[in-house]
This record gives sequence, C-alpha cells and structure tokens, in this order.
Amino acid sequence: MEWEKKYFLNPLLTVEEVPIARKIAEKVDQHFIYLSDGTKLLDMVSGYYSCNVGLKHPKISQAIREATEDFGFVGEVCFANPYTPIAAKILVEDILGPDKWCGGVRFVSTGSEAVEMALQVAKLYTNRPNIITRQWAYHGWTLGSGACSRLRSVARYLSSATEPGYQPLPGADVPGVFVVPGHNCYRCSLGHKYPDCKNKGDGTLPCVSLTESMILSIGAETVAAMITEIAYGASNIAPAPEYYPQLVKMLKKYGILWIDDEVICGFGRLGAWFGYQKYGGGAKPDIMTMAKGLISSQLPAGGVAVSKEIAQLLNTHRWTSVPTFSEHPVVMAAVIANLEVLIEEKVIENSAKIGEYISKKLAELQEKHKCIGYFSGSGCLWNVELVKNKAKQEPFVAEDRGAILGHNIANWPVNIVGAKALEKGVLFEGFQPNCMNISPNCTITPELVDIAMDALDYGLTELDKMCD
Repeated sequence: MEWEKKYFLNPLLTVEEVPIARKIAEKVDQHFIYLSDGTKLLDMVSGYYSCNVGLKHPKISQAIREATEDFGFVGEVCFANPYTPIAAKILVEDILGPDKWCGGVRFVSTGSEAVEMALQVAKLYTNRPNIITRQWAYHGWTLGSGACSRLRSVARYLSSATEPGYQPLPGADVPGVFVVPGHNCYRCSLGHKYPDCKNKGDGTLPCVSLTESMILSIGAETVAAMITEIAYGASNIAPAPEYYPQLVKMLKKYGILWIDDEVICGFGRLGAWFGYQKYGGGAKPDIMTMAKGLISSQLPAGGVAVSKEIAQLLNTHRWTSVPTFSEHPVVMAAVIANLEVLIEEKVIENSAKIGEYISKKLAELQEKHKCIGYFSGSGCLWNVELVKNKAKQEPFVAEDRGAILGHNIANWPVNIVGAKALEKGVLFEGFQPNCMNISPNCTITPELVDIAMDALDYGLTELDKMCD
C-alpha cells in the first residue's frame, strides 16, 4: 500500500484517501471478493457492471491458459489467429444472426475505444461531421467518447477531497458533438409527467420531439449519428417503451445512423442478449459497441458490430486503423469461452428470471422505506432513486445527476447506504448521489439476492432517519 501511494497514479482517489478507500483484494470467485484482512464481500456491482458470468469463471481461465501455450502476441495486419474468426462467427451468426442486421464485427480493447471506432465509422460512412449525444450519457473517457459523455460525476476534471470546486479538462468539449434531452420519466428535465406527456395526436414523447427539433436546427444533413445507451448505465435510467421506436424512426427519416452503445447493456445485462432487443420495440442499430460482457472483464476486450450496408463499405475499401491489441489471440480465446458460457449455461435466461425476483424484492423495500422514491430496471441492471421526501420526489442532493465527485461525497446518500451494507458484507455502489445501482453478475442466485437485499434493507433503514 505504501508503494501504491508513492508510485501509482490513482484515477479517483487522492494519495491521502488511498489507504482508507482502496482495499487490497487477494482473490475472487464467481460472486465474492476476498480482501487481505479476511473480509468476504458479495459483489452487487459486477466489477463495473461488467462480469456477466462472474468475477472469475473456470472455463475462461482455462481458455486463457491454453492460449498462452501457443501465443503471447501476433499482429493482426499480416497474420490471422485461430480464435478471431470463431469469435466473430459466434457473434454475427449465432447470436446476432436471427435479427438479420449485422454484417460484421471488429475487435478492440475497451468500451471507450469501441465508441471511438464507432464514431469514426459513422462519419466515414455518411461523410457527415456531427454527432448527437444526450444528457446524463456515459460513453467513455477518451477524447471522442468523453465528448459524448455528459454525466458530471464521471466527467473529466480535477477535484479536491477537502475543498469544493473543480477544474474541467480544457478542450474536452470537442467540436461537432451536440447534446439533446435524455429520457428520465421519474424526474423529467423538460418538466413533464409520463405518460400524460405524450402528444395527443400521434403519441410522440416530448423528449423525442425536442430531439428532432434540435437536430433540424443543427442541420440534419450534417449529422452522422446519434449515440445512446439503451438503458443509461452509470446514470441508471430505464427508458419508456415508446422512446426507442420513436427515436430510431425519426433518425431514419433523416438518414442519421443510430449508434447503440451496448458496452454495459449487452450480453445479458438487461435479461436479453442486447438492450435493443429489450427496449427497441423492433428497432435495430446501424452500429453497435460492445465490451465488458463480451469477455466478462476477464481480460480487456471490446468490439464494434456494423450493419450489412456499412460492412460492405468497410470490406471493399481500405481503412487504415490498426490498434495494436485488437484481436489479441489470448483475448480472443477468452471471448470465445465467455460467449460459450453465456450460451451453454443459459446466462441470459437466468438474468431475465432473476430480474423478476429483484423487482419483487425492491417493491417490498419501496413499501417499507421512506427513502425509496422509485426503482426501475430489468435483468441485472437496476436503479433505486433515493429521496428525502417521497411525495415531493425531492432528492437528498439537489444537483442530482449534475453533481460532481466533490469533497463531500461521503455525505451522498448512496455512500451512506453503501457503507452500512458493507457492514453486512455486501458491496453496492452508485455514480450519482441519489441513485443506488444494483447490478449483480448475471449468474446470481435468488439466495444471494436475498443476502444482498437484507444488507440493502439495513442501509436504507439508516437513510430513512434523514427523510422528512
């Protein structure tokens, strides 16, 4: 720990906070983290909403060991490896094939890198310069993906652990990225109440209508794509059922591509293979990003799937884009193993079933606790809105999803609840002050959910004392 303080540049903690907030993990199994002091924690965060088949899976570990017998590294330009075509075939034909839209996949190393590639593909295909993103979005931390990210708590800035205020990254708002309203039916930024908000004539949601108006003011002919998370991951918001069918129909009217960011929502997280299958109402992406659940975070991996039309362009033209670690052979072996586990162990089906159980348990907690204003989600991605006054929907922290990771985050309600749950051996997290995230591994059992909900109940009881 002394060496970590002295030599390692931590992404979220000051050097003084490291010994307090950052514990040493000695090992993991599928659902638990084992710390050096003997503590055993049930992980209800799934890494970073990313270990869909568990924090560690023996089949993936075995695939990695076997691949390292033959490979350290081989570059992708001059040499094919035995694993990439298999992984691509499973994705394009076996998993995405029934939806009949995907023409091919390209592999990279992270979700941020996948978004960067998707943005470039969209601009190359349309020959248009502009991108539309939304309030509260999180798409990554690199220049392009970061410009599309509008969640302040994970934005790029410097802040102090002891003093208020922050310093944004200069130049982070790159040209050509425009922000439109997001969807949040519990606390609508446009001041509406769902479902009364829908247009009386054609049922259009006001957030979709305003998105169209803003696109027209920019010039629809200049917009290459709109990027969205199907369900907000770090912001924890599930969409209204009408949202994506209406949004994608509108985008197609203007020839604007839909980039579906499935880095969090894909591979069973929402109780379906991909989020568009859960909430799209039949709408299909033009470009889809993936990472996290693609390999259950056992190694770094990401990818970009494109429509048949876009694949035709990329297959018949040279596009000079050669990330060093794309389709790394050892990583591709792990991707294959992960996909096989998802299929063979019926992980997607388990996620859908356990989501129904989590919903039932959250409904019981909402009835019991004054501090739960609302909950939403599906599969293994849920949000609990923590409120000071349930009748008024009043958040504890007024900035809500506009808050930054400032000096007073220990007073955030999510951290108060999370600290109490840790006393019971369960790890919960939330990236905004008023929103508790519940995102277990997609292989979790009802028995483990019960343990987690008991700990959450304990934490919520503490927060109830602060309610009006």
